[in-house]
This record gives sequence, C-alpha cells and structure tokens, in this order.
Amino acid sequence: MLNKRSYEAEILDGQSFTKDELFQNLKELRLVNHFLGGHANSAIAFENCLEKGFVPDAVVDIGCGGGDTIEYLQKKFGDKLRGVQWIGSDLNPWCLEYAKEKHPGNGIQYIQSDFREVQAGKILFHASLFFHHFRDEEITEFLRKIKSMDAALAINDLHRHPLAYASIAAIGKAPGISRLFRNDAPLSVKRGFSNSDWQQILKNAGFENTRVSWAWAFRHIISIVPN
Repeated sequence: MLNKRSYEAEILDGQSFTKDELFQNLKELRLVNHFLGGHANSAIAFENCLEKGFVPDAVVDIGCGGGDTIEYLQKKFGDKLRGVQWIGSDLNPWCLEYAKEKHPGNGIQYIQSDFREVQAGKILFHASLFFHHFRDEEITEFLRKIKSMDAALAINDLHRHPLAYASIAAIGKAPGISRLFRNDAPLSVKRGFSNSDWQQILKNAGFENTRVSWAWAFRHIISIVPN
C-alpha cells in the first residue's frame, strides 16, 4: 500500500467542504504542527538556509493554510531578518481569511496566489505539508524555477511510513475529529515521500547533492540555497 506515492485526491484538494469544516481542520493542523514537530522542523529547514549564507528580501510561505507556521517562523527569526517582508500565499480564500484573523503576526501579508506563479527576487520560500499534494513532475518543475531565479527553499514534508500511517489513522478515530482530518491525514501519509523519492525529484530538478534529512515525527527536511 505504501510502496509508492498515492495520487488519490484529498478532500482539501477539492471544494466539497464548508468554511466551518475547513476552520476546524486548520485548528487541528495547528495542533499537529505544534505537538508533532511541524513548526520545529520547519524552523530547522529555514535556519539551515540562513546558515548557508542566504539573506532574503522576502519570506514566502507557499500553501500557508491557516498561517500558524509562518507566524511561528516570523516570531523565531524576525529579529534576525529585520526589514524582510513576510508573505503567506494560498489559493483558498477561506484559508487566508482564517490566517488574517488568527495568525496576523507582525504585519504578515496574506495573498491569494498559485505557487507556480513565482516571482523573481531574493526570496526564501517555505513549504510545509505542501508538496505531497502534487505530482513528482509538478514539484520538479517548481524546483527548476527556484534554481533559475536563485531563490532559496525550506521544505518540511511527510515521510511515507507504515507507522506514520497507522498512528495518524488512529488519531483520526478520536471523538470530535473533523471529517477532513479523518480522511485526509492518513491519505497525506500515502501521498508522502520516501528518501529515494526526494532524491529522484531533486536530481531531475538539477539538485543532485542536496541532503534529505529525517526528523520526528516522520518528516523530511530539505534546505536549498543558490550556489
């Protein structure tokens, strides 16, 4: 079942949910990010980019969802990156509405934008629990754009593993868990990556010597900076 990536669509990839359902799911995802290493692992990937000498003019969180992660990153690195513009980008207007209300940060700008419509500039892109929504070829295409525009990218995404699948499926059965989480969380793991998946994607995009690190709980961390 988990030998290769699934491309079965999640509920969140469509439009068959209400605003209230989405808002509940965004609250659940914030808890996952807080307790299961999502925020901490994004910070590691982000800091790795900075330690390699990349100094951005802007930080763009692609697929920002409810905004909790970019707000966390801004709080952690804002003092180091004074004058930097912080931007959360998402296609779903309900996500942006939630983010503006719940996680405004210190002047974070939330915009409706497709990640494939990247803008040139000295940008540090961040993507957490995002790329597993896309096919390998789509990810490769975006990484090639990153390479061509001399931007940096911090990635934090799911390791496709039986224990990760069983654990999140068990959590999804708890009382009060949303329909979206119950369906999409285990499916997200099935759509996640092995180390070799990432190595092939990176190679196809021209990043053959990029390290893919493993972190708890079942995450892969990748930090890409220009040569």
